[in-house]
Order: sequence, then structure tokens, then C-alpha cells
Amino acid sequence: MIESSVVAVLLADSDVTDIVGDRITPVAVRQAADVPAITFARQGGSREYTFGGGVQADVTISLTCWAATWLVARNGAEAMRTALDTYQAGEIAVASVTDGSDYYDPEADLFGCTVIVAVNYSEV
Repeated sequence: MIESSVVAVLLADSDVTDIVGDRITPVAVRQAADVPAITFARQGGSREYTFGGGVQADVTISLTCWAATWLVARNGAEAMRTALDTYQAGEIAVASVTDGSDYYDPEADLFGCTVIVAVNYSEV
């Protein structure tokens, strides 16, 4: 899964890990989880098949940094943007990042700041 490659890029970036450590999980932050933390979720994707048997794929992934304060969540989103925007290596042909929404979850008392990552990659 391309999500594993995106998570690996984030875990290799000290600006990201200085904020969230290794707390990067799919879809949701558990209520008992430590924050700040990052969640990721696939939003959609497409594939183009070639006569040679290869597949060029595009996928959109939302990444949200959750924290007790908006500033920490925003700094986490900025660190993710910097780590991923125009990234090219390994499985990832290219990644581009756009800003997403900011949230407040009153039940969890957490702020969330999102970036949207469009990833182009090849499947075998």
C-alpha cells in the first residue's frame, strides 16, 4: 500500500517526529491515545493500465495532525507539508500537497489540521 510509503516519509522527517513521535495511525485517533498524533485516510484514487502490464496510479490521502492546541496541530500540518510536497523517491513518483480544513472535536477536545496529499506511483 502506498500509504505505508507516505508514513515512512513522515517517520523519516525529524520535524514531523519532533511533534508527533511515531504516533501515525490510519483513520482515527483512539480516545486513550497520546497526542499530538497524525491520522491518514485514503480519499480516492485512479489507475491507468498500459499494454506492457504496468499500472500508473494516483491516490489522494488526507493527513490530519491532532493536538490539544490549534498551534501544535497547525505546526504538525506544516511539517507534513514540507516533508511531502514535491517528494520523489522509492515507490513515490511524485507527491504534491494542498492545505485542507482545520477542525475542532469537542468530544475529544482536540484540534485537527489537515493536508491533502496527491501521490503518483507505479504498481507492478
